[in-house]
Amino acid sequence: MATYNRPILSKLVQRLAEPRRFLQVMAGPRQVGKTTLARQLMDSFGTDSSYASADSIAPNDRIWIEQQWEAARLRCRQTGRWLLVLDEVQKVPGWSEMVKRL
Repeated sequence: MATYNRPILSKLVQRLAEPRRFLQVMAGPRQVGKTTLARQLMDSFGTDSSYASADSIAPNDRIWIEQQWEAARLRCRQTGRWLLVLDEVQKVPGWSEMVKRL
């Protein structure tokens, strides 16, 4: 069975191949395929990626972001590249300040 890839997937793959300057953020209404797109992007990275969802963490757990970030940073040192996908990160109060700090 063939999988449908949205045209934006190739744009995201292209952006991630560029020199690292900015975070890439996917935003949009519920149920439009953001998580599916993120997983397809991870597939393009092969095994050099990890996925974590804030759906399953305790409220106000900003440490979760730091734990995911540090684990990805360690893997990046080992492999030379790593894609970290944080899904539903907006559910963590103060998430943007934490990401800026990291």
